[in-house]
Amino acid sequence: MRVEMNTLRAPAATDRRLPVTLLTGFLGAGKTTCLNAFMQSPEAADTAVLVNEFGAIDVDGAVLSARLGIGSRVITLPNGCVCCAVQENLAEALLALTERRLGSVARCIVETTGLADPGAILRGVGHDARLRRTAVVDRIVTVCAADRIGDQLDRFAEPQRQIGLADRIVVSKADLATGAQRAAALGRIGAINPLADIRVAVLGGADPGALFGEDGLGLHRLTATTAAHHHSHAVRSFAVRTGGPLDPDRFRDVMSFLIMRHAESLLRIKGVVRIAGDAEPRLVNGVHDVFASEPIAEAAAPQGEGGFLVFIGVDLPEAAIRADLASCAGTP
Repeated sequence: MRVEMNTLRAPAATDRRLPVTLLTGFLGAGKTTCLNAFMQSPEAADTAVLVNEFGAIDVDGAVLSARLGIGSRVITLPNGCVCCAVQENLAEALLALTERRLGSVARCIVETTGLADPGAILRGVGHDARLRRTAVVDRIVTVCAADRIGDQLDRFAEPQRQIGLADRIVVSKADLATGAQRAAALGRIGAINPLADIRVAVLGGADPGALFGEDGLGLHRLTATTAAHHHSHAVRSFAVRTGGPLDPDRFRDVMSFLIMRHAESLLRIKGVVRIAGDAEPRLVNGVHDVFASEPIAEAAAPQGEGGFLVFIGVDLPEAAIRADLASCAGTP
């Protein structure tokens, strides 16, 4: 099985699909507070919000609409979690947004429940042919409470996955945490996901740039330091140097097999590879079985690093992955 979709990147200037940001984070992380702060900023004038409440009463959506007076741009999904029970409702809501855009809605934020798996949501978008034509998930933002995330990581699986899948992580409530708690939180978050751009916020919200500020491809963080092993209970990361150039057919087969066998455990792949016959390096980006590969300019690739891939997942067969990628070396 080979899955290759362009559902994991920021849309190009010519891409007319609706950019979607998934805003996730465990219970009590401060997602709605961060969202509220952003929605009161001028940058949010063309932003629509989909709010998903797990309980029977939509508290977050009602409060957000009342505070900001933007009810027409706040859409509440029916009771349930968008990563499972109301996946179809999410798809229909996004399709409705794309149909009525008319230039007034430039992007959408989906605020998930604290128990949601953002990977399942992204897969739902990636596997829906209608949505692939009209919407693109361009960023996953995870909010973590500096004073709570350590205990939550010890006790629950959900925050580990939410951190592992993130492109950007907002460490909220930094002013409520001790210096030791802040340092420990940043250390554990970075160990789980060395790819993510991490921002720190205080109680009451975050700079609008924390949600939508530019962070490029994030490749400047993929350095030799990511080659070390990082452990955080079940979720861990490791980096593989691929060098280059790689045999294109063998690399395709290796990645297809990896995705087929380990899609559920594979939270994230990101890196740069050099393929025999290609003039430019390729950016590889994947979440579960949603996988994309696209050429990037030589100047955008880390210099002097060769090719490398960073894997984040649960119980991935690291030795086998290293051996399989090593077998891709050489020209066809």
